[in-house]
Amino acid sequence: MKKRLKAVLFDMGSTLLEFENSTWDVLRRLSAETGYEFLKEKNLTLPNLEEFSNALSAEFLKARSEIEQSLKEMKFEKVIFDFFTKLNLSTSDGIYGSFLEVYYQPVTDQVTLVDGAEKVLKFFKEKNLKIGLISNTIFPEEFHLRELKRFGLFPYLDAHFFSSAVGFRKPHPQIFQLASEKLKVDPSDAVFVGDRLEEDVGGAQKVGMKGILKYHQGRDYTLPITPDGQVMELKELPEVVFNL
Repeated sequence: MKKRLKAVLFDMGSTLLEFENSTWDVLRRLSAETGYEFLKEKNLTLPNLEEFSNALSAEFLKARSEIEQSLKEMKFEKVIFDFFTKLNLSTSDGIYGSFLEVYYQPVTDQVTLVDGAEKVLKFFKEKNLKIGLISNTIFPEEFHLRELKRFGLFPYLDAHFFSSAVGFRKPHPQIFQLASEKLKVDPSDAVFVGDRLEEDVGGAQKVGMKGILKYHQGRDYTLPITPDGQVMELKELPEVVFNL
């Protein structure tokens, strides 16, 4: 592997950027409240906050249940569009687009850079390796590109793939294969680094990549999937990668 390595690919959330500084339950509640206040300021006819939040949660749960088996990613815009339709809110004016941004704001406000992320990307770039990113997300690609640019990571990426844009989420092989094709490397010449066993390590291994686990406290690591390597912190990654 050492002589053939041509690319290192990364997951985004909890690998390069930390999205879970607050729990997703807390973030969903904050997003719903922020969105509700935004719509109230537009003098729209709305149910009370609890009914509004419950209805919005129901739309997300419905969409999530449909993707569990197919691995086809839900569309954030579609979920919100359906929600607006049920509340008889117009989707033809600027309010709908603004709501998407307002809803996501509490999430992006609490995102932080994982320690060592830029340093490790710079290291691999200086080794003339191609760098890719594959991320599962329901949110629009442009939201995350702004975050990657904000934290100075975007210039290091040779390719980036978000499940919301591709249509499939990890561990579906298509998203890994698309990344390999874009980077023009054989999967066997690449390693993938992520914090989840099934989606990241298992998904990468199924297409022929090496899978390295970036440990994240609180994750369930009991699945019978064996990483090719494991790191507690990103600063350990170069040594692990070059000893595979």
